[in-house]
Amino acid sequence: MLALLISGQDIRELSLGLVRDGRLVGDVVVPASPERYLSAIAATLAGWNVRAEDLDALAVVTGPGSFTSSRVSTTIANAIAFGRNIPVIGVENAARKNLHELAESLDLSTLPDTDRFAIPVYDRPPHITSPAS
Repeated sequence: MLALLISGQDIRELSLGLVRDGRLVGDVVVPASPERYLSAIAATLAGWNVRAEDLDALAVVTGPGSFTSSRVSTTIANAIAFGRNIPVIGVENAARKNLHELAESLDLSTLPDTDRFAIPVYDRPPHITSPAS
C-alpha cells in the first residue's frame, strides 16, 4: 500500500510524506504558497520516482490551519483521489503533529469508499470579507 500524505497547515510551506505499508519512507517540507502546491506535489513525486498512478490512497491534513492552505491542499487531494479513483482520508491535526507522527497514526487498513471526500476543518470563523453595513 502506497499513500501520499499532504499537510498544508502553514500558508508558507507544504509538507509531503510517502507512506508505504504504514511507514513513512519519504518526507519533505517545500517552501510554497498554496498557488504552488500542485507543482510542488508533482515535483516531489517525480523526485521520489513515484507516479500518481502508483498511489493506492491519499491522506490530507484537513486542518486546522490557514484557511487558504487547508482548502487548497484538501481540494488537491480530493481531485487526485477522484481522478485516480482511489480513497482519500481526511486527517485532523489540531495537535500539529509532524509527518512521522501522522503517518504512524494513519490506519490505511480500513480505507473509505472512493466516492467520499475530505472536508477542511477550521478552528475559527473565516475573515474573508467585511461585514455588510
